[in-house]
Amino acid sequence: MIKQVNTDRGPEFYSNKKHKNQGSKSEFEKFLLTKGIKHAPSRVNNPQTNGKLERHWLEYDRHRWRFKSLKEYINWYNNRLHGALKLEWAETPFQAFIRKLPQESLIGLMFK
Repeated sequence: MIKQVNTDRGPEFYSNKKHKNQGSKSEFEKFLLTKGIKHAPSRVNNPQTNGKLERHWLEYDRHRWRFKSLKEYINWYNNRLHGALKLEWAETPFQAFIRKLPQESLIGLMFK
């Protein structure tokens, strides 16, 4: 499975480049490379591309006191009904994720 992290284009992800050359990488980008994680920054001047992530952390701040760990919260969040998904199907975020995967990815998940 490909690991990927989505961030905005804030200075915490880009400000520590030694050279402004196109080929230089920030410390954050170097760290991601060592861990095999792909960096997917949000589009320039388009804050809505990061909106879902921002909303997710807002929800976490509202509910985190109920859970012992972030992992427990994520399990709850991904397996509950969600108003932005197909309510008539009673779809959870995890089910929506599976529904939107390419078929070749589904075959790989069956063997895990």
